[in-house]
Amino acid sequence: MDGIGDLEEQEELRRRQFEREYLAWLKFSAREIAESLRRLSAERKEEIFAFYERVLREPEKMHSPLSSDERKRLERILGGGVRAGAGAVAEVTEVDGAEAVEERASMRGGERLRSIVLLKTPAVVFAHAIFPASSFFDVGVAMHRRFFVGGRWFAVISLNASYLEIASDAMLRYLLEHELIQGEMYEELARMNVRHLSPELKGAYHEAARLEAIRRTRISEEEVRSEEEIIRELSLKEPLVPTGFAASSIYLHLLKNYEALRHFGWESRDNMEREWERLSHEFASWIEFSVHSFGVFVSELKRLVRSAGEFSVEFV
Repeated sequence: MDGIGDLEEQEELRRRQFEREYLAWLKFSAREIAESLRRLSAERKEEIFAFYERVLREPEKMHSPLSSDERKRLERILGGGVRAGAGAVAEVTEVDGAEAVEERASMRGGERLRSIVLLKTPAVVFAHAIFPASSFFDVGVAMHRRFFVGGRWFAVISLNASYLEIASDAMLRYLLEHELIQGEMYEELARMNVRHLSPELKGAYHEAARLEAIRRTRISEEEVRSEEEIIRELSLKEPLVPTGFAASSIYLHLLKNYEALRHFGWESRDNMEREWERLSHEFASWIEFSVHSFGVFVSELKRLVRSAGEFSVEFV
């Protein structure tokens, strides 16, 4: 019993150390984000902080489902039905009409996305830096995660709503392929019982998935550079949210909308997925801390923006 008690005590100490380090990282990140916020109009600052307060009260509402038209567009794009003007090559022949080609593309893309919940959010996510050029964090307009909720597994891809509106078909196909390829890589690592990766390895897997997505989609270098610029611009004017809170909000969204989304989920199909069920309970235990730490981050942002003396609105 003493041995078990010692292990539990060590685990608790590790958890507390992680929490301290994570909160310190969030506060450092808030300094850089505050610099971007100061450049925005007073009205836009107020909108962003109103968003933060709203999702702190109801984290599950940070994400919403795609409309039917938005989902159909992604199915068509992922299936190869990229319309004229995009970087990838549309599969149109003299014999086939454009509508027939797009229908077949939608069927292919629909099959690949059949078991994936597609969501959107006003937020851009940020995480610990894995690239040398980054400072405290990297930003992204998409998240691909798997959750165990109500006895079923759910695969979820969440996209930034503004990116979804302004990105070209070629960009969206490239982004979706990147997320799906990277998801396959991480699932394979999980099956090899690899649970933790160094920032360097995460960066290597990200780059490998990026290059494979470029190969599959045949997106042009110019389109890739334009896509990177769109993400950079969005990160300067959209609400930035840490991936930990973003993942927790998706989990809570699935929980609250379980019956409507149940058909996307599946029960564990093998022993490995049954083992992952146990690990998923560990994730659920972090949700309270995730919400708390996001509140600390928002409070720090408020303090930093106020201290600049450029913003007269008193946040609640």
